[in-house]
Amino acid sequence: MAEARPWLLVPIETKVREFHSKILLATVAASNGFDVVLGEQNALLAHFPNLPKGIYIDKSVSRTKRENFRQLTEEGRIVTAWCEEGLVYFSRQFYLDNRIDVESLGLVQKFFAWGDVQAADIRSKAPELQDRIVVSGNPRLDLLRPEFRQLFGDDAEKLRQQHGRFVLVNTNFGRFNHHLGQDAAIELARVRGLIDTPEKEAYQRKWSQFVGVLFEEFVDVLPDLSRALPDHTIVLRPHPSENHQTWRDRLGDVPRIHVIHEGNVIPWLMATEAVVHNSCMTALEAYLLNVPSVCYRPTTSEHYEAHLPNAVSHQAHDAQQLIAHLTAITGNQISLPHGAPGEARRHIAALDGELATARVVSALKDIDIEPQKFEPNGATRLRIKAINAFAVLKPMFRRLRHGSRANAYLQQKFSGFSLAEVQDTVAAIQKLSGDFEHVRVENMAAHNCLRLTVVSEN
Repeated sequence: MAEARPWLLVPIETKVREFHSKILLATVAASNGFDVVLGEQNALLAHFPNLPKGIYIDKSVSRTKRENFRQLTEEGRIVTAWCEEGLVYFSRQFYLDNRIDVESLGLVQKFFAWGDVQAADIRSKAPELQDRIVVSGNPRLDLLRPEFRQLFGDDAEKLRQQHGRFVLVNTNFGRFNHHLGQDAAIELARVRGLIDTPEKEAYQRKWSQFVGVLFEEFVDVLPDLSRALPDHTIVLRPHPSENHQTWRDRLGDVPRIHVIHEGNVIPWLMATEAVVHNSCMTALEAYLLNVPSVCYRPTTSEHYEAHLPNAVSHQAHDAQQLIAHLTAITGNQISLPHGAPGEARRHIAALDGELATARVVSALKDIDIEPQKFEPNGATRLRIKAINAFAVLKPMFRRLRHGSRANAYLQQKFSGFSLAEVQDTVAAIQKLSGDFEHVRVENMAAHNCLRLTVVSEN
């Protein structure tokens, strides 16, 4: 007979970015008395009526969340959230205007901030809600701490063996090179209510133009890098939202350049000798792994560049500077830039001491929630089967309505997971931490959803 426990519902939208950190969160939560449903975001939301009422943790408090948060609250569920975009943003005002909706924030019981800077910015906009903000850090960055890096050690070694010495070029140009088309980012902004005046549309279009210039500059400089570093491979890793084929088409004839987007970025960072980027969070992740990065800034903007990733990187404003920095880094002549530690600690909590994951779970435990059993009856099982069947047909309907690109884009963001894949990851976390030994992963009837729970010793 199942025990009555409080429930936590954890969605995954972009697998390569969230998979391991969400499993870490689910594992720590399960060891602290929660039963956890881990699932692909759309599958989890579709199955909500058939799942236990519990705490849902969302990735955003933008205005597009209002209706969903309101509905979940009316159903007796508890909403919590953090903001995936809340660590790296180029404009405080733009971030607050477009990512922090006071009404959505007011519907969450706990909001988990990356660090002091983000928390202070949000408090300045919604001082009446400041008691809901928990400066916790984020589970994604727990994976970069020494105690969990070796979760990716074997994968990093395989990459070294496969690619030899390499430089990782990480791009974030979805605003111009989007998988769904060049204007997709603007159209998505319009759908999300971010464009409601001519001035806002002009701002968005100038942003896309700026990113387009950067895209072309990166295309132009990569052959120079290949020639300047003859003993290295150049691995270009596009953002999940980008059209990866565009890079392959533009760079296919350049020797020793490979466009690859596979797995979590962490093993790639552990295996590379240097990172090239522009205003990308990967530079911050590289810094936390003690990997030097260079921000390539052939064109600059006071409006469309992010401060933090640039602050922890060396700066290059032309191809000659970029090559000089990479030559020095790969020759072990320079490492991390001065001043980076202070900037990192201003923006990120839980770089040491208690894990960010533990801080999040501790705050979740403070929420008053009624424990429940999950024993679906016949009618519930039939509803689950119907939703599962629709999930199988949904890609066909999406293809008819939006074309093949829409399905390919979603597949690029979330390729699914298996019970064995999650079990192996939990086992690795247990081994590295020496903890959580009673946590188990189980299949659920709901499509693309798994359950993490603690098996009683009795």
